[in-house]
Amino acid sequence: MAITGFTISNVEGSIKSVDLLSKQTFPKLNISLDSVNSDGAKIKVSYTFIADYSENGKAESSVGQLKLGGAVEITETKETVAAIMKRWNDKKTLPVEVAEEVINGLNFRCSATGTLLAYALGLIPPLVISTTKIQEPK
Repeated sequence: MAITGFTISNVEGSIKSVDLLSKQTFPKLNISLDSVNSDGAKIKVSYTFIADYSENGKAESSVGQLKLGGAVEITETKETVAAIMKRWNDKKTLPVEVAEEVINGLNFRCSATGTLLAYALGLIPPLVISTTKIQEPK
């Protein structure tokens, strides 16, 4: 599998109050795979990356948020693309090896871009240091 394209087409960031910045904790990170489409030998995975910042770890007390959206392009054989699309259409999941590659790529790129945005707003950088390992449900 090869990730052949990565775009960030939407970037948003906001803080509730400058006074709350001193009480912020490391953000809760969430990556959503919004849609998966194909055109033969390529797959386009649309995503949303969100970093939610709270006051002293209290989810109900928001300090700010970073939100990035875009798409990942994967090039594969037509047979592999067909299998990936069948799984997505049936279960709304990607095969483990594809999902790991996409999630780790998104963590790296969105963390790097998010760090620049976080710095501008006074937020803690949303850096993900470790790699993600996914297991099939039993």
